[in-house]
Amino acid sequence: MQLVGRNAVPLSQRTSEGVARVLREEIFSGNLQPGEPLPERALAESLGVSRTPVREALFTLQSEGLVELTPNRGATVRTITSQDIVQIYSLRAVLEAYAAGEAARTRTGADLDALVDAQAKLERVGLSGTAGDQALADLAFHKLISDATGSRLLQTIMGQVLAFTVSYRSRYSYPAERTAIATEQHRGILEALRAQDGPLAERLMREHVESSRAFALAHFDESGHAVVP
Repeated sequence: MQLVGRNAVPLSQRTSEGVARVLREEIFSGNLQPGEPLPERALAESLGVSRTPVREALFTLQSEGLVELTPNRGATVRTITSQDIVQIYSLRAVLEAYAAGEAARTRTGADLDALVDAQAKLERVGLSGTAGDQALADLAFHKLISDATGSRLLQTIMGQVLAFTVSYRSRYSYPAERTAIATEQHRGILEALRAQDGPLAERLMREHVESSRAFALAHFDESGHAVVP
């Protein structure tokens, strides 16, 4: 197995965290497809590491919902079902609405500046970026909101939930109409955070996530692929 754009992992990153980061990026980019086997020996050879950090990285990615470990079969990239999408977006609606409400109260000026920059980048890649670019830019914006709460527990949980979303979201680009809708929703959330209006930020975030869930389900088939007209 040879990972696209990768040779050996740099010596300073030959840890389970470094291997997990590489594999996570390969899944997000679509280089590693749903159902694709992830043999430890082949991954170790491709990345220039021993099998131990590979095995530990696969367990990490399993906890994030990106990899499935099956006895006597080994690891594979997880295939996402429509029920997975319903469940993960339902969790996001609850967790991210709460995070937005908290962030409106706790955010600093630096947090707000970082969110403004993240939104500007998201708008740029929304016009010309790849599906992976769009997904990662969206992830950065949403992650900054959970970071602004100052809650390490919430940041950890949201990191896992958002990673699972990106593994599917990175398989299809938003069309112009959907991009425009998401942009306006993000701007509204930003303004609520700027005004430190917790109830409004919470409501707008919930509406945004529910809107994203409806779009995801409308462009999905049970093979785990996006269906975009």
